[in-house]
Amino acid sequence: MVRTRRAAVRGERSSDDAFESTKDKGSSLPSEDHDTTEQPAPLDHEAKTFTIPFGDKELRCQFHGTASTPSLIFTHGAGGGITTPACFEFAHGFSSHDSILTFEGNMNLKSRTKAFNTTIEHVGFDKALGGRSMGARAACLATIQDDRRTEALVLVSFPLVSGKKGESRENALLELPEEVDVLFISGDRDSMCDLPHLRSVIQEMKARCWIVTVEGADHGMDWRPKACVQDMRRRTGSIAAEWLRYREAGKRYSCLSWDANAEAIQFDGWKDDVQTMLGVNDHDDAHEDEDSKEQQPPAKKRKRGKK
Repeated sequence: MVRTRRAAVRGERSSDDAFESTKDKGSSLPSEDHDTTEQPAPLDHEAKTFTIPFGDKELRCQFHGTASTPSLIFTHGAGGGITTPACFEFAHGFSSHDSILTFEGNMNLKSRTKAFNTTIEHVGFDKALGGRSMGARAACLATIQDDRRTEALVLVSFPLVSGKKGESRENALLELPEEVDVLFISGDRDSMCDLPHLRSVIQEMKARCWIVTVEGADHGMDWRPKACVQDMRRRTGSIAAEWLRYREAGKRYSCLSWDANAEAIQFDGWKDDVQTMLGVNDHDDAHEDEDSKEQQPPAKKRKRGKK
């Protein structure tokens, strides 16, 4: 049986908000996710919280928005939960445009992928899936299953390399079919997703890709100034919701940054220069050519031999 209730308002927390799987208790945090270093986010808007059966356990879920069906199913990183800020604030921002369902799982990738399947079957929706960090990997694995009809993926802080061994994890991305559109939201200080590396992987992917670069943000979607981290995370969620509705094939690169002069978050919109997204700029190339010419030593005059 599905149990439902309404989430608490700001400053109040229900017993479910303290949920933590027994497997996660007492374990050290994996290096790929920073979620549990922060306290659960205050619930300043109404979110429907419920559980669904998952084998002999249950999955805790939250539904943000007013529609009967979500526009995105989303999950958190390896060590966090659906009420930790990195996940909750993203969902909050997304729900300002469309409804989103988030679910909570453990730190095992295979189990999290199965949790995606269970949530999809329960809701009857698989058009758009997503997650942050390890949750993004699980979303990819759920998408490439034979019976899946997923059209879009929202991958926040995708951990392209492992935190301990530094091994690349692009295989899940390379296996995505060409009919799936992918949105990457990554900080340019994310030690687990080097942007030049990501761009090189994108060039090999069959799926069409879009990138939002969050200037100054790390893997946990933290940046400075700290006072506007919450607003930045919510903005990434609203950008993702807008992208799901209105994405254009020719405009695939955008940037979110902090404008110190205006003391405001700046989103520069989507660029129509695909080369910029791939880290190639014709204008820069031209300058590089000129610079290389200037740096070349003048040709030496050949001495003529004596007659």
